[in-house]
Amino acid sequence: MRKSVLTVVGALSLMFSLAALQAPPASAAVTISASASASTVSEGSAVRISGTASGAKLGSVVNLQRWYDGAWHRVASTKLVDTRRFSFRITPPRGVQRYRVRKPAQLGQAAATSPTVSITVTWRPKVTATTSAFLRSDRLWITRVTGVAPAYATVNVQHWDQATSRWITTGPGAVADSAGRYRVDVERRPNGWRFRMVSSPSGPRLSGYSTTLSAIQRPVPLAMNQETQIGALVADPATGDASLALPATAGDLVSVAITAESIVSTVNVELNGTPIATLEPYQQRVSTFRAPSTGTYRLTSHIYNTGVSGAVTIWTSTAKTKAFDEFCCDADQDRPGQIVDFTVPVSADDMFTLTVPEYEQWPFPYRSFLDPDGISLEPLYSMRTAYGNARVFRLPKSGTHTLRYVPHELDPMTVRDYLNPIATTDATLDGDPVLGGPRTSSGAGRFRLRVPAGTTFIINSRVSGQFLTPSGDVVEVGAGETCFENAVGGQYDLIVWTFDTVSFSARTARRCPNN
Repeated sequence: MRKSVLTVVGALSLMFSLAALQAPPASAAVTISASASASTVSEGSAVRISGTASGAKLGSVVNLQRWYDGAWHRVASTKLVDTRRFSFRITPPRGVQRYRVRKPAQLGQAAATSPTVSITVTWRPKVTATTSAFLRSDRLWITRVTGVAPAYATVNVQHWDQATSRWITTGPGAVADSAGRYRVDVERRPNGWRFRMVSSPSGPRLSGYSTTLSAIQRPVPLAMNQETQIGALVADPATGDASLALPATAGDLVSVAITAESIVSTVNVELNGTPIATLEPYQQRVSTFRAPSTGTYRLTSHIYNTGVSGAVTIWTSTAKTKAFDEFCCDADQDRPGQIVDFTVPVSADDMFTLTVPEYEQWPFPYRSFLDPDGISLEPLYSMRTAYGNARVFRLPKSGTHTLRYVPHELDPMTVRDYLNPIATTDATLDGDPVLGGPRTSSGAGRFRLRVPAGTTFIINSRVSGQFLTPSGDVVEVGAGETCFENAVGGQYDLIVWTFDTVSFSARTARRCPNN
């Protein structure tokens, strides 16, 4: 019996000795190593952290921890089985993240911790952008962009370059505030209308991009009788045309004067899609049109090459009206390109001379003499005088006539014309001689005579002149007597130019002396 007990005790002693050789001693140190499958990943990517807990007892628990908010926090746990290896699959948040693996004190072993493992998670921020049109002080339409980006990030503009098929940062830039709000004013660039906003990168934060935007271009508003300075005329990408908007009232005679760093092409004027006029500033800097009705007129001009002109100044004017007086005709424009109308009260059959200096300085204006219905009058004839080229007009209608001057250039319009009423003296056939003649040195005088049809008559004038017949003929007559045989019935006028008192008479005759 004693021998059997000893045998059992010996066997138990041997078994405990073998177990002691297989398990780590309670005081054995545990060493934990850990590494990540990638040190830098993009946001949303999975990363595996794996390693070995050397010396740890099987069945021990190890925890994966991440540092945030000033402390280590458990992310995941696993138990060591079979081997002392572990593996964690995680999706780390954006930024630089720090992880470690820690085995707490357990199974008679002290706690152990791995070295820290760093993983950089890059991310692309969201950049929002909303566009609106804004008219700058230099009358240039710009596209104002507002939106949200990362706080304090610099936000720049990138334009799409069609030539290289890539995005080019062209500016301008702005720095987002603490809430990420930003505002950028975008001008149209020569390399394209498409653009986007891009925020600056910082550390693991990549550049952020807005959606692709389009520049906004609206008609540049003009005001009547005003100078408008425009930073540039910018073409609409769909048409290649720059647009201007000008309100006008029905009947307005509008002049548009343009000066630009580069030549401006033909300007088309339309109202509600209906063509009204075509202006050609490349031929003359001042063009005109009459507004048929009240509304906002759209003026379009094609912009070549880059789609952006240089600086442009535009003057828009309605005609300036001045009353005719003896000192006519000082133009006295209010702005370059303005038309000047002189109003002339007229009775039917009045006659005027418009004398233009012979050596008029270029650029000389375009002149027209208009009746009360706005119809241009043609002179009866022209006469070269000591003061220039005189045009003789007979005005058949009573009412206010207009002497209109239309400039072709931007220089102040200099007018040195003489508009003089022809002094009229009525004579009677077989009546006493009458005295008359010009009242000014630059004007003319008229002797008016009515003759029955079929009459032969003789006129006697101390000076030469032009004799106007009812049929519209202009007959040069010399000083002394001139006979007219079997005359056409109606009114005859003798126009004389000598600034002196002139005697005139007319008598009937049976026949002309030369016949």
